[in-house]
Amino acid sequence: MNQEALIKRIKAKAKQDQRFRRDPRFLETMGFLVAKGFLKTNLDIQLTPNIRLQIDDVIWAGQNVEPRILEVLPAAVLRLEKHFDLDPTRHIELARVVDQLRRRDEKGDDFENMPYAKVRVWAEFPLKDKRVKSITQKRVMKSFRLDPTAIQKLKKIAHEKGCSETEVIEELLK
Repeated sequence: MNQEALIKRIKAKAKQDQRFRRDPRFLETMGFLVAKGFLKTNLDIQLTPNIRLQIDDVIWAGQNVEPRILEVLPAAVLRLEKHFDLDPTRHIELARVVDQLRRRDEKGDDFENMPYAKVRVWAEFPLKDKRVKSITQKRVMKSFRLDPTAIQKLKKIAHEKGCSETEVIEELLK
């Protein structure tokens, strides 16, 4: 291949990349992921933290414009599932990787040629929004039937320490 043909292909690819960076699928995806703290960018984009994204659009943006999107997508779906339209029958590979992250598997399947080890890091990554917990920080609801005197003692200790009853029990278990 001669040099002129190569330069022509590079210019065509740059033009296509510029067009793709103005595509609403990319802008919405990046606006969401940057607003939530998964990614950073130097592009001037509108932050959109409260939208619902189509998985097909997010995958398109990751395949055609910004590969980092594919790296964080499984963790984003796991931690912010109400913002995505994940259909396990249509997105089999993604659903499998999200399930592996949920179970905290050490080894798992690659997603869109992204190694599982790279994808797994984002399940524990601290986000800007402190309300969104990593999978290891999520609380598990348990109920116990305690004697009324035990409950009174628990409430008394919690009041004295200025913390919740749950924190008292967690402290005793440590």
